[in-house]
Amino acid sequence: MDNIDQFSQSGRFNHKEEGRFTGAYYFYIEEIKPFMEANGFESLDLIGSNIGTLLSDDNWSYWRDKGSSEFEKVIRLLTEKANDPHVLGISSHLLYIGKKI
Repeated sequence: MDNIDQFSQSGRFNHKEEGRFTGAYYFYIEEIKPFMEANGFESLDLIGSNIGTLLSDDNWSYWRDKGSSEFEKVIRLLTEKANDPHVLGISSHLLYIGKKI
């Protein structure tokens, strides 16, 4: 079974093969904060770290052409939505933000 099939069936695994994701751990989104909290962290946030990729180059150009005020509103909206569970689910990378307690 290839790695993609293995990942989708198990939901979580430690990839130990040589190559791109050596040593990476995969978790269901809802497991991340409890895992980190069980290991001594206070959870502050969990965000999709590539939220800007939700917009195409044409979308970015459109909002830039609307002027700085409108463009700033789009940036603010994307920043506010970075921790939305739906955005987390489509993000290729997540950023856990926590504080060691």
